[in-house]
Amino acid sequence: MKYDEINDALKRVSGEIDAAEAHGVLCGLICARNENVREHFLKHCIPDIDRGDLLVQETMNLLQELYSDTQTQFMNSDFLFYPLLPDEGSSLAARVEALGFWCQGFLLGISLGGIVNTEKLPGELPGFIKDVIEVSQAESFDLEDEEQDEGAYIELVEYIKVGALLFHEEIRSLTDNTEQPTMH
Repeated sequence: MKYDEINDALKRVSGEIDAAEAHGVLCGLICARNENVREHFLKHCIPDIDRGDLLVQETMNLLQELYSDTQTQFMNSDFLFYPLLPDEGSSLAARVEALGFWCQGFLLGISLGGIVNTEKLPGELPGFIKDVIEVSQAESFDLEDEEQDEGAYIELVEYIKVGALLFHEEIRSLTDNTEQPTMH
């Protein structure tokens, strides 16, 4: 799935979030192991659904495809998951801003999924969430040295990617042992 394709579709239906934030919400919901991930995700992206509208149907189809692809990526042991962000052709500032939106969406997604007290999460997850909160304010980052900043951005995206996969795995192992997460 391409960032621009999802972003354009959301704009056409007057979606209030961009593709990065939508994907972040989806990933947060998947990681929180919410039972109704797809429904929560679609409702959050397009809150006032007019099922007869062809643009809405087209956007819903793209979002459902994004849901399926992302679910598959999280379940694959080959680390195929990657946050949905603008490609390298976009300015670094635009990519940093989108990463911030992705992180905001991820935080919202885990909250919608029922995880609200992140301090009670196991292992390294509370620290990861603190880092995600910091990155969610990415528009305040100072970009001065293009080459150095590009390298830092790539490292940050990789950190978020690995952290999200770890989050998913940790919560999955918790819920597999206890049926339902108890992080409320």
